[in-house]
Amino acid sequence: MILKEIKPRDPNYSQRERKVGGNRRPRSWTICPVCLAIFPLGRLTRRFCSHACKVKAQTTGHRTIRRATAKARSAHSLLRYHVRAGNIVRPNTCEECGVTRSRIEAAHFNYDEPLRVRWLCRSCHVRWDKREPKHGTTIVQRQEDFTKRKAERLNSEMVSP
Repeated sequence: MILKEIKPRDPNYSQRERKVGGNRRPRSWTICPVCLAIFPLGRLTRRFCSHACKVKAQTTGHRTIRRATAKARSAHSLLRYHVRAGNIVRPNTCEECGVTRSRIEAAHFNYDEPLRVRWLCRSCHVRWDKREPKHGTTIVQRQEDFTKRKAERLNSEMVSP
């Protein structure tokens, strides 16, 4: 594929002197904004040359991947069992703000007492957990490490037959 060199526009250029008519066919190539590679367009909506470049562009690097601790998972599981069995009834209103239009979640006071919970809406649950953290999650890995390894894995899969 031979590409035409794009020259910078002349500062004395006026809109009246622009070319009229010409080729209206959409271009068949584009430039990846991440790695600046020129690649052919399969579809007009495609922006990145590979999935790895797309992942890299969409990652902010500020997100952290967290996992629930074993004690927290056990408490969630036991509570879920009792709610499904009908031993505990999930109310329709938030205990904190009284909202009824959103889904109500169980907020544990302590993971050692898995059936002692408050029923809160999502926003009140997040606010309460920030005020009184129970340390039910641990940081597994930072998002940038995860994306870097995922991009490397995708590149190695693309290279090997």
